[in-house]
Amino acid sequence: MYIESRKCGIRLNVLVPVGLFFVFLLNGALPSLCMLLAAAVHELGHILCASLVKAPVLRFDVELWGGRLYYGGMTGYKQELLIASGGIMANLALCPLGLLPLFGVYGRLFFYSCICYALVNIIPARTLDGGEMLRCLLCLQCSEGWDSAERAVHLFSVLIMLALGVSLCLLTGFNLSVVFICLLSLVVTVIPPKI
Repeated sequence: MYIESRKCGIRLNVLVPVGLFFVFLLNGALPSLCMLLAAAVHELGHILCASLVKAPVLRFDVELWGGRLYYGGMTGYKQELLIASGGIMANLALCPLGLLPLFGVYGRLFFYSCICYALVNIIPARTLDGGEMLRCLLCLQCSEGWDSAERAVHLFSVLIMLALGVSLCLLTGFNLSVVFICLLSLVVTVIPPKI
């Protein structure tokens, strides 16, 4: 279920406000805003790259875990590769701003949040940017058989994410925020969103 603004082309999943409430409750307002700013930088990177390759943005869905960009026009695999990598590039390009002494501890939180968004999204699981980048690269290199390679890499990525999630939960003493994010990440990665 979505709250939709057709004029702006934005749809908001109704679970997003609930998720934001718990993020703010568990982490506090300023740390949560720093993490949300890193997420916004990531999504704006995708939108900027889509405009650079002249792919008009038709709709942007704000989901509980990230965003989903729908664009139109004729795009090739190289353009799709650039759009998929745009969020990662934006996070990596802007993360050094968080290290300026002016921003203090919240700047460092923004820095680490940007790095985390970039690292998580480079994982080649189907529902992440890394999976889309892998699909584009495989399609550019292989005319057939790329889908079985993509499935194998996706499965391997999900297993790695599961192992990392369990490790994080153990290291943090099953911190509720970490458990929630790990479970949500796994669900979103395994079950692709409906278009």
